[in-house]
Amino acid sequence: MERRKILIATKTYPSISTKYQETVCTAGVLLDDDEKPIQWIRIYPIRFRQLDFDKRYPRWSIISAKIERNDKDYREESFRI
Repeated sequence: MERRKILIATKTYPSISTKYQETVCTAGVLLDDDEKPIQWIRIYPIRFRQLDFDKRYPRWSIISAKIERNDKDYREESFRI
């Protein structure tokens, strides 16, 4: 798992999940070290309301997170934190 910069483009409305309780799907743009766009990514699952308040991110913010490919999702753009 490596730490990467992500420009948050949008988040879905929280949905109930049997496995994860409540989750949010987030779409963003993976950035390189110079904050230039590399590719669109999808981050799932995120328990957004359970995050500490200072870790909640608004749209259009740049976050730094440890991410890895989501091997349970066939989509190339799918990652998990």
